[in-house]
Amino acid sequence: MKPGSYTFHKTNPMIRDPAPLATDPVSTRPQFVSLLLRMLRRPQQVLLLWNWKSALLSLLFRGPIFFVAAVHRGWQAALAALLVELIFCALTAGFYGAVMQTLKDAEPRWLTGVLLSVVMPVIIQLLEYLLHWFRGTPHLRVAAIVSLILGAFSALFNWYAMLRGTLLVGGEGSGFGRDLYRLPLLFLKFLAVLPVSVARATKSYFSRVDRGIVCTDLLDEQ
Repeated sequence: MKPGSYTFHKTNPMIRDPAPLATDPVSTRPQFVSLLLRMLRRPQQVLLLWNWKSALLSLLFRGPIFFVAAVHRGWQAALAALLVELIFCALTAGFYGAVMQTLKDAEPRWLTGVLLSVVMPVIIQLLEYLLHWFRGTPHLRVAAIVSLILGAFSALFNWYAMLRGTLLVGGEGSGFGRDLYRLPLLFLKFLAVLPVSVARATKSYFSRVDRGIVCTDLLDEQ
């Protein structure tokens, strides 16, 4: 027995204090499946959280694509295509923004990212294509491809911005003017995410090489 390994108590002066149990860190973030099921059980909450900020920005960036695609047929055709996109964005982008705001903190992140940046944008773009095809929008294929690329990129950026308290509505949201003020800096930081991650991974790799960790197997073989 080592000195100092006992604690003196009033009832028994020689009672060993139990060693503290190791506990694994538990994530306090909500789980993706539970949030999704809750959203499906209470769809009215998503409808009440209709994100007008996402709808407005989506219209500003995607509306001109179909306007330009149809303008060679005259202003009437171009304005008709813009009106179709206005109605479509008001319905889908606002709903999509509400879903994104509901699921933005869900774990695991990769599963949340697949739904928000791949599955939902593809579904929305398919509906958009069918709507414009039925309407007869010219140069639809080119416009749809550009819209798909822009939609996937904007989905990632919107998620990035919402995680930092921007483009939110309801109790979590702030003024739209404040959001617009923050967007340019957030956009630059968003563009830097991939280069910074690559730089950190490269620095970590060469740091391990300097310590001989990466080359351990080669040294063992020799």
